Amino acid sequence: MTGAASLVIPLLAGIVTGHLIGGATVGLGAWLVASRALLDPARVSRTFMLGVVVSLAVGTVLGIVISGESWLIVPAASALGGLGVLVRPIGITPALTFLLTAANPLPIDPLAHTGLQLLGGLLASALLTLPWPWRRTRPLALLLSQTAEAVADLVEAAADPQRDSHEWDVLRRKAGDSLVEALMAYVRHRWQRRSRDAEKVAVALRRVFYEAVALHGMYVAVHGRAPAAAERAGAGDLTHSLAQALRSFIGEGPATTEDPLPAYEARVNEVRADRPHEERELLVLVLLRQIGHCAERIGQALTKAGGAARALHATRNVLPTLTARPKTPPELRLSFAFDNPRVRHALRVLLGTAFASTIIVLFKPPHPHWLVIAVLVTVQPTYGETRARVWARIGGSTVGGLVTVAILHFDPGYWWLGLLIGVSAALAFGMASVHQAYWSTFMTMCVLLLIDFQLPAGTGVVESRILLTILGGLIAVACTRLLWPRGETVRLADRVARMLTTHAGAARTLAGVARGKSSVEKAEAKIKQSEQDADAVALSLDYIAHEPGGTVPHAVEEAVEAAQRVRDDLISVTSVLRDEPGDPGHLPEVLETVARRLETTAQAVQAGEPFEFTGDVDCELAVVAASVGRLAGRRLAELDADPRDTRTEVRRALIRTAVVDQALRSLSVDTVRLCDAATSAFAYATPEAEAA
Repeated sequence: MTGAASLVIPLLAGIVTGHLIGGATVGLGAWLVASRALLDPARVSRTFMLGVVVSLAVGTVLGIVISGESWLIVPAASALGGLGVLVRPIGITPALTFLLTAANPLPIDPLAHTGLQLLGGLLASALLTLPWPWRRTRPLALLLSQTAEAVADLVEAAADPQRDSHEWDVLRRKAGDSLVEALMAYVRHRWQRRSRDAEKVAVALRRVFYEAVALHGMYVAVHGRAPAAAERAGAGDLTHSLAQALRSFIGEGPATTEDPLPAYEARVNEVRADRPHEERELLVLVLLRQIGHCAERIGQALTKAGGAARALHATRNVLPTLTARPKTPPELRLSFAFDNPRVRHALRVLLGTAFASTIIVLFKPPHPHWLVIAVLVTVQPTYGETRARVWARIGGSTVGGLVTVAILHFDPGYWWLGLLIGVSAALAFGMASVHQAYWSTFMTMCVLLLIDFQLPAGTGVVESRILLTILGGLIAVACTRLLWPRGETVRLADRVARMLTTHAGAARTLAGVARGKSSVEKAEAKIKQSEQDADAVALSLDYIAHEPGGTVPHAVEEAVEAAQRVRDDLISVTSVLRDEPGDPGHLPEVLETVARRLETTAQAVQAGEPFEFTGDVDCELAVVAASVGRLAGRRLAELDADPRDTRTEVRRALIRTAVVDQALRSLSVDTVRLCDAATSAFAYATPEAEAA
């Protein structure tokens, strides 16, 4: 609605004052600037919008200077198109403005044309960044509430025996994605409306997420060894109560007043009263205790951030004060290597724009800018995406053009034209995020009606737009089909190798935490980095599905899934080290061995060699298991001597070693699965195998 208003206000002002062309020029500038807010309309900053206005000025001035020098349009349009891909803040605005200015005769004086377009851009920037209520379409408090709900579902599923591993993975990804979205939203908001309360709540939810992952790993171990003991201890009731606390943390659920931990600890004490005398039974008791510690840390995190959550919930419908704060400059460092996908995409855009510009210079079709614009807006990083965008744009332009012809057939007056332009602009801006076809349909109507408002030209404009859009779409498809169409397939092995290397780095950093040479926060940062590299592999798989003849390797999908389980195991170890610091025992050696195995696998992936399983990790795990046995024997001796003695170093060491042993065994299994899946996707056939 705001974007449509920024376009309609100048048109109505032009009708009232009798300066129709001037009003349409201001409206065109407003439309060009407002179009850049489509991706994130509720959170665009004033600085960003003013940068778009500067891009508008550059394109307009350059178009006026080159107007009449037809051959100069080719290098100028190509350079602006490629630069807009390489430097994302620049975008497509200068290229569009340049083509609209250089390829068409100016309706008014050049200086007045430039000033009126800039006035329209400033109007759109001002209107879009004012604190309207609808600018907060996704309030940060609401987003954090939805994140708390997703994490609550994860906590409740942690101790649910009815859920299989696939359901758990789905809930984990949902909670992780929601948490990432909330943290990214907080970063976007912090420079304009920094909220200490939101920061505290986001940090608390992230801590609960990590504890939920660790909780699930421990419960799986307990349920596999002694399901009756797990049911008797009431782990399911505990996680259900924690989930209720999360839902009432910042959401709409009823507040929980009863602490579930005392009841759980009482039930665990009943299990302990049976006096376990076997190492297996004692390990189950240790794991049940550790589940209680995880629940205690979750409760502490929620209590610590409870005041901030209540403040956010109380003010969720109130607009915060928009304070001006310095904003960090955008990242300008860019690798110009040919292997960089952005560089390749920029080259596609440059060459496609150059080809389309050459056609309009040689053949001079009516309204020639639409041919180049069709190439600019339809060329996408992958062939499949480009093809889908082309069909959406051709279909939308055709439908929008035919509707415009029907409207112009009735020869509406300027007041009716202004109203119809506003309606089509509102529909275009509002439905752009639904599908590209909707944007193309209503945007075509808006632009064609705006042209008729400025200089009535009849239905020939519609025919020209449809034909040039089809030709531009064919050029775009040719560019992505002929110029490096399988870039992600080529890069997939390097991405998988990087994923393995960062997971190895996370394991090695965790070994440093166990030795006291690194912090838990640094280990969590390394795990986060490894998750980002795994997401990059998953994104590559999505791109490969859109490449011509692209087939997603099933083994790589298995590797991505196994990598998530490896991170879960590392999170479990991190949780134990935070809760039970002390003598690391043989833990660092196990983690170092896991790291070496992952690094060796990364080298094998890049070399195309198969994974060779070694028992080095199992040897280290045997040492840890022996430590559990020795500590269990010493602890049983302590219990025989004094059953009430619960605060001994042996007990603490047993708890830490037993839980770590379970997490490390799971880590060993998942690491083997990850290494096997990663190398099987890229292992080349040997000459002997090919001969056979």
